[in-house]
Amino acid sequence: MRLDNQKAYPYPVIRPTHDDFHGESFLAKPQFIIEETRVKLTIDYELSSRPIQREIETGKATYLSVVSCRDTFFHRVYRSDKAKENDIFIDIDQLRGSVKIESFVYILEKTSIESININEEFLINNSEDKSIFHYSKGNIIAQDDVYSISIDVDLFKPLSSIFKLEVSEELGHGEWEIFSDTDKVVIKVARNIKKIEESLTNDKFGKSILINSIYFAAVMHLIDQIKGDEGIIDQYLWARVVDLRMTLKDCNYEHDSYSLASKLMDFPFSRLEVEE
Repeated sequence: MRLDNQKAYPYPVIRPTHDDFHGESFLAKPQFIIEETRVKLTIDYELSSRPIQREIETGKATYLSVVSCRDTFFHRVYRSDKAKENDIFIDIDQLRGSVKIESFVYILEKTSIESININEEFLINNSEDKSIFHYSKGNIIAQDDVYSISIDVDLFKPLSSIFKLEVSEELGHGEWEIFSDTDKVVIKVARNIKKIEESLTNDKFGKSILINSIYFAAVMHLIDQIKGDEGIIDQYLWARVVDLRMTLKDCNYEHDSYSLASKLMDFPFSRLEVEE
């Protein structure tokens, strides 16, 4: 089932590009919420035609949405008799790249729709009553434009994936700098810091020390940058990753940066606890 704005149906269909029904509209409003292991998709339908609403209420028609992802070959059809709060849960590994949602009102049983808004061109040979059209099972009676969203798989990698550590011979002993004008945040460090990083990386407790030092400070810096200009969320991958973590952790940018960094990094100081 695909939306084709150029297709000429032999029956009237409510759609944005045609006047098969005068003054009637159908809209599907998808909202994505990305959770830890799944995507929550909520779809609200807005259908203006009361006669078609009654068909849905009696079970002769249904709201229907098709969710598809070409990169993962995901394709699934969802039906509902509710206009609001239709929640769909999809495993996160099922969606990657371009995701499309096509929404319709679909006829489940042979029925007749009586509406003064039906374009008279469809009524000439259809019925003696000028306001009734007969539909068959499988007909589409309403459809909305295709909704598309791009889901970046990099957004679901660990927060540490946004950083890249590089040695700079221009930096003196113990110095380091952050550069965030690319998708990955580059942390340039003096050679002695790189040696410390390499030695700590090989030890579980050492990794915790790293997280609580240079990386904790870096995350605070990135949060401050987003606070100063939220427009960078659309420019850089690292900013989208941080913003996604903010959503997942139910954080608010109005809070202090050190507190936000602690939450985003799952309270890293607790990893330094020494067993008694």
